[in-house]
Amino acid sequence: MSFDVSALIRQRLAGGGDADQLHFDGRWRSWRWMAALDEAVAALAGDAPAIGLIARTRPQHVALFAGSLARRRIVSMIYSAQSAAGMADDIRRLRLPAIVADPQDWVPETLNAALEAGSAAIAIEDLEDPARAASLLLARGSGGEADANPDVALELLSSGTTGPPKRVPLLWSTLNAATEDAANVYGAANSIETPQVMTQPLGNVTGIAYVVPPLAFGRRIVLLEKFEPRSWADAIRKHRPVRVSLPPAAIRMVLDAGIPREYLASLTAIGVGGGRVDGDVHERFETHYGIPILHAFGATEFGGVVANWTADLYRQWGAAKRGSPGRASTNVELRIVDQATFEPLPVGDIGLLEAKAQRMGPDWLRTNDLASIDADGFLFLHGRADGAINRGGFKIVPDVVADALRAHPAVADAAVVGVDDQRLGQVPVAAVELVPGGAADPEVLMAWARERLIAYQVPTEVRIVPVLPRNASLKISAPDVKALFA
Repeated sequence: MSFDVSALIRQRLAGGGDADQLHFDGRWRSWRWMAALDEAVAALAGDAPAIGLIARTRPQHVALFAGSLARRRIVSMIYSAQSAAGMADDIRRLRLPAIVADPQDWVPETLNAALEAGSAAIAIEDLEDPARAASLLLARGSGGEADANPDVALELLSSGTTGPPKRVPLLWSTLNAATEDAANVYGAANSIETPQVMTQPLGNVTGIAYVVPPLAFGRRIVLLEKFEPRSWADAIRKHRPVRVSLPPAAIRMVLDAGIPREYLASLTAIGVGGGRVDGDVHERFETHYGIPILHAFGATEFGGVVANWTADLYRQWGAAKRGSPGRASTNVELRIVDQATFEPLPVGDIGLLEAKAQRMGPDWLRTNDLASIDADGFLFLHGRADGAINRGGFKIVPDVVADALRAHPAVADAAVVGVDDQRLGQVPVAAVELVPGGAADPEVLMAWARERLIAYQVPTEVRIVPVLPRNASLKISAPDVKALFA
């Protein structure tokens, strides 16, 4: 029989009983609690083949997610890190039989959207009695006009680098293959005995990669809704995992917080994705804590990681290949192609990165990442062909942010650039030119942007200028815009 994530999780929900599985806010939740919450939601959602989830890294969300995998019910993720208006727009577009969210996300805008879409609005809470943890806010929905594709397990959110975040279908075959590939890590006895400490957002591919294998292999999960250095270090000290994953910005935050070495004594490696740790920070962290930082690279469209370091590779090559996210992962091929002709390039040349992963099928998938591969097979990234800003691992296309600002009636034009940030690598900032007689101040435009963009896309600063700097061709000069924020 082929590897089956759904069957594995179904067995654990049915037979896990009172064994601890999810830890959050000081207490454990059992497999029995998870199964009962899923049953409570199922009683309200009926036999809906697909539901939407306004995803948060909380135990009730993980329980619902586990139950949906066990039932082979598609979960379409909705970003919680956006305005109520943004969530409402997603609900209307999806038109699913049911939308599940925390009570805090059920506000008049989202409730009205569910009513318009014909979707049941279901609230889930973290209550000790799981039978009371799910409640129906609107009558059972009639959405879901088309039959759900039985080959699709999830619809995940991309980072939104080319516009609004896309829902990328993740097939069961991909999810099964990716989880089976993780068996050599999560199936090992030394990993099973210690929990997975998870700070990743549940709604994107990183969160899925860190929650599905523990659910399938019976490894306990400690959930932290957001990263804060001291609470994270306390969790490491208490639960003693052997490996964790962090975004690049968190490495500097741990150093800056002065976390004692002994708090992290159980760790043998820290995986980092979504960007590169600054070389000086990398060196200082490893020198101080003695814990290797193992970079990796992946994307939603790849179904996860396509290049990474292993401990053995790092011992041999780590110092010589600093800055690389490693070599091609197991069952993955990488190549670099010319930006114009898409023909494969020689070793060392910079072009567009393409990947072919067995879990995604036989085709090469092209990225907008500029990259090179050296003679030893190590990948190096050189920015984005689309000029995207990498904000702590989240990719932002400047034109998407500028278009949101241009939509304001007082704005004649806007330019968005990335500026260096010590913690996040880069952050977006915006220069705005107003229409003659236009009345708007930076605070008003920031509020406008927050209503229309995902939280990480919102500029950290909006500056109103008399005229945007332009070159001889009257195109906006990005270097001169950046100089405004020097």
